[in-house]
Amino acid sequence: MSDDLDKGSVHNSVTGDVYGPLVQVGYVTGDINLHTHTTLRRPAELPLRIGVVPQRAAAFQQRALSWNAVTVLSGMGGVGKTQLAADHAATEWSAGRISLLMWVTAGSREAVVSAYAEAAAELTGRDEPDLERGARRLLEWLASTGESWLVVLDDLQDPDDLVDLWPPDNGRTLVTTRRRDAALRGDRRAVVEVETFSEAEGLGYLCEVLAGQPALLDGAAEVVRELGCLPLALAQAGAYVLDLQVSCTEYLGRLTRQPLKSVAATWSLSIQQANSLRPRKVAGHLLDVLSVLDPNGVPLGVLLGPSTQDHVLGRTGDVLDESGLRDVLAHLHRLGLITLDPASPSREIRVHALVQRANRDTWNTRQAKRVTRAAADALKEAWPHNPHDESVKVLRANAATLFANGGEHLWGRKCHALPITLGNSIGLGGRADEARDHFDRLCTTAAQALGPHDLYTIIARSSRAYWRGRAGDAAGALAEYEQVAADAARVRRADRQVALELVRNDLQERANLRAHTGDVAGAVAEFEQLLDDRLRTHGPDDLDVLTIRNDLARLRRKTGSGDPLAEIERLIPDLGRVYGPEHPQTLSARHNLAVARADSGDLAGAIADQERLVPDVLRVFGPGHPKTIDVRVSLVNWLAAAGDEEGAKAAGMELVADHYRRLGPDHPDTLEWRRRTEG
Repeated sequence: MSDDLDKGSVHNSVTGDVYGPLVQVGYVTGDINLHTHTTLRRPAELPLRIGVVPQRAAAFQQRALSWNAVTVLSGMGGVGKTQLAADHAATEWSAGRISLLMWVTAGSREAVVSAYAEAAAELTGRDEPDLERGARRLLEWLASTGESWLVVLDDLQDPDDLVDLWPPDNGRTLVTTRRRDAALRGDRRAVVEVETFSEAEGLGYLCEVLAGQPALLDGAAEVVRELGCLPLALAQAGAYVLDLQVSCTEYLGRLTRQPLKSVAATWSLSIQQANSLRPRKVAGHLLDVLSVLDPNGVPLGVLLGPSTQDHVLGRTGDVLDESGLRDVLAHLHRLGLITLDPASPSREIRVHALVQRANRDTWNTRQAKRVTRAAADALKEAWPHNPHDESVKVLRANAATLFANGGEHLWGRKCHALPITLGNSIGLGGRADEARDHFDRLCTTAAQALGPHDLYTIIARSSRAYWRGRAGDAAGALAEYEQVAADAARVRRADRQVALELVRNDLQERANLRAHTGDVAGAVAEFEQLLDDRLRTHGPDDLDVLTIRNDLARLRRKTGSGDPLAEIERLIPDLGRVYGPEHPQTLSARHNLAVARADSGDLAGAIADQERLVPDVLRVFGPGHPKTIDVRVSLVNWLAAAGDEEGAKAAGMELVADHYRRLGPDHPDTLEWRRRTEG
């Protein structure tokens, strides 16, 4: 599948993104989506580490720093702030002085919120789909616990990202940042300026790196002074000297012959050395791709996939498989240009921002465009179908960094699909409002770069309408869909068929939005027309046909028209035939049937349906899944409404017993259900 919106094949190349929210989720709209609950599990036990603390450098140099309840390490890039934070965190953990160690890569507010929500889920046993609410839950947990904790917020890019997200004052917080804003000071926060090494510290570092090889140390003091005592540059120099077995004096001579400033020349020499290793020049092309991605971590798979292999082949003629690419990355690691850390899931490759900048500064516009699109191809290819995959938030951070470093190169005759993938991924991760805002910006850029009636712009507007509706603005989303439908006819002739197909795919969502605005009769009429058209073109077993049938039954139940109960009864065997009897869609439809019976006054029928459904959802979803909880809660309520107090109590006690086994006796949900059952 191409990663570009090639105008001749756009329908095939971007189907998953254009209609991504519908296809990727595989959801069925309306009542088949059960009510949202947090997923429950047993809280993690302390002591606990959350997040991956970077490895300490082999020749790490201790420095005298004071540590306060809230310490902000501020300083220029390359002075070793992250290393100092990692050493402090590891020391406190090893000494047993903290029960919770949490390491957060704070490159954006989204990254902080996401990390907080994940930590809250670990600590409370509640997976919260609303990430902002999950983040607040973590801060509440930290404020209320009597356990000792340390939260490290590494590489804070903007102090405003921590508004309402600073950890409370009953534990310890450590922040690393290049910023010196006034907002970082005060409120018990101690800002510690991290400087470069002293000459003695720099010389001590090189002596440790080159220990046992005194001949290589000749001229070390001069190298330290030439590189301004910058720790990162000295690490590069030490790795180069060690790898080539040349003295520091020889290194200094090579350094001064570079047509760059001393620090930049450090990386230039190392890149030249990496490119001299076989296969020649491949290392430089991999470093190029890494230079436009997130310095805080790139998933290893991004650099090992077919897109990167094709990029290397196109630039060097070398055919490298995954193993060959790993070997080249190992060369870059050995020379200190990157850090390979297999213990950091989805962030296995790190490149310091100074290395990235020094490399990018040597490019012309043509190379920048080529590298940016190669990196976009690699990210798009690595993006998982599961929106909750562990790697997704890291890929989002990398995509955002790529756009900041060279987003303008993704436009042109072939517009890249990555911005659309990113927007849908944000929405599918539970942040519909942010997805809407992302597509709002994308629509503005697309209209300026391509015109308001270009196919890419139409696709972006359709996606904006979708997430606008998911963010709660049904009327606005419906109006935008209708405007997209009108403008699709103005797309250039070569792309018009694809644009009209997009509009047809939007019809189902438009009908649902119409129902949400209160025009249920109009929605029923649209769904009836959709059903006739879809049956004629795709047949009775098509996914959309089954979805539309469910939506019609749901809406007819609201309007009192037709026989929705009979329609759902006919739908369930068809779902079972197409998907299987235990597919989530089939099980959800069975729940909807029970709800329809209860709404019609047939509590006995609803209870009988639900009692048959409970063991199936327990087996398929497990006891803590929101759908399982929804089914069991409905059963308890209907038993009570039918006057079967003993049955309701027995079903409630089974729910309490499951909560007790999974969550423990003191979990809020266990206590709540025990109170309701005993009451």
